[in-house]
Amino acid sequence: MQLTVTSDLGDEIDFECADTWVSKWVCEPILQGKTYPALPFVDDVQVVWDAGANCGATTVHLARHYPNAEVHAFEPATEPRAFLERNTAGLPNVQVHPIGLHDHDDVVPLYKGDEDSITGSVIRRNVNLDESEPVELRAAGRWAAEHGIDRIDVLKLDVEGCEAEVLESLGGLLKTVKVLYVEYDSRQARRRIDDLLRDTHELYFAMLTALDQGDVIYLSAELADLPVATEHLRVLFTT
Repeated sequence: MQLTVTSDLGDEIDFECADTWVSKWVCEPILQGKTYPALPFVDDVQVVWDAGANCGATTVHLARHYPNAEVHAFEPATEPRAFLERNTAGLPNVQVHPIGLHDHDDVVPLYKGDEDSITGSVIRRNVNLDESEPVELRAAGRWAAEHGIDRIDVLKLDVEGCEAEVLESLGGLLKTVKVLYVEYDSRQARRRIDDLLRDTHELYFAMLTALDQGDVIYLSAELADLPVATEHLRVLFTT
């Protein structure tokens, strides 16, 4: 499916995604800056990670907002990664990695989503088919160390139930994250994520879609204390 979306930067983006209502429903608001709003008071962004990039809507959105940053997009599934590679071909600051992130290295089956690849997961759930493909998982912290990455300024994390494991694996890198966009799939996961970030980050904005699902933004404690962070919330609440 070919989409033309007016971005939050005011221009039009041509974007390719799976020919499903789910993909269109998810990708359009991301490209419009609604799902993962860029925060204008966050500066000196040098490294961006999109973990669970799928077809690349968030990667494109963040790469355009941080054109001088090194943007790493992680997507282990073959079908959405093909869209991701095409959608980011014109963005020189994007690197696509054909792996998933976790807290250990492994090769495991990734179960396909019943309606779209967006719900594909290494955890077999009621939204997954029996059909799967083998994918490589890497421990996030170990992968970062191997590639000489000692900071992650902006991190988007949507890995279908493995978010807490990725955060745990990052270890000391967590304190370098200025902005974390994370989707959780259960209240237990949300509580676990809260515990992992308790000493370094503050909950900034939450977009709850249901009791056991939602998108949350965390800010580093230093940024959360800035008056401009509170002022910008008015923008988020009115858009």
